[in-house]
Amino acid sequence: MYIDNCKKYKQEIVDRFDYAVSVDNFFSNEELDTLLLLQFKLAERIKWTPTSNNIQPLCDVDTLISHIPWFEERMIEHIGEFAKNHSGNYYITTQLHDAHVDLLTEKECNEYEWSNNVIPYKSCVIPLLITEGAEAYTAFFNQRHIGNSITLDRVSISSQDNSDYTISREYPEFTVFGSSKETDVLFPHIPEENLKGLSIETVLNFQPGSIMIFDACQIHASCVSKNRPNYRWLKSGINIQFYKEI
Repeated sequence: MYIDNCKKYKQEIVDRFDYAVSVDNFFSNEELDTLLLLQFKLAERIKWTPTSNNIQPLCDVDTLISHIPWFEERMIEHIGEFAKNHSGNYYITTQLHDAHVDLLTEKECNEYEWSNNVIPYKSCVIPLLITEGAEAYTAFFNQRHIGNSITLDRVSISSQDNSDYTISREYPEFTVFGSSKETDVLFPHIPEENLKGLSIETVLNFQPGSIMIFDACQIHASCVSKNRPNYRWLKSGINIQFYKEI
């Protein structure tokens, strides 16, 4: 099973950890338009999460990628070979997101037979659009969580009833990679108690046309600049998780 694989191959997973990076100008405007339209053409239904003001057109990620085969070819150039199956989703939101890790949920592990043969590898966030003139940032932390999807919430802002991710009230033991940095960012939506024990590794800009590549196990959260704390925007993107076969 997936969780057993995570334990058995933990050192192999850790050995592949690296810093989060942005790849600029990954997509042309025409390619971005194609990706934007596919979220509606391929959507099976719409998921609405009121607590995070998040709309998700639910599309099968592998079906999405089958419509854009050139995407996998380019990703291989940046992260190397990966398994043929992926998890992930589209999202449209007007709010900052909390500290979490996007991996296979327990529900997905029960639904996807292929999850028994993989371990976490890399994640990719694809910014599709953002309100004109607005800025959005994501902070990537030194801490990694090897396992299922998780949301960090010691103070009970989130409800387990509204989330497929495991809501962690008591944080598990994290794997730490890299060194922390002093940054000029704020987390106005996250209580200080929920950030205790986390340190920032990298902060990347949400820029349509570029992509963010990072460890699938890496904890990350939205943030705003101290110099321009603007977070009144609408943004849309895709997050995709890549795995290694075992």
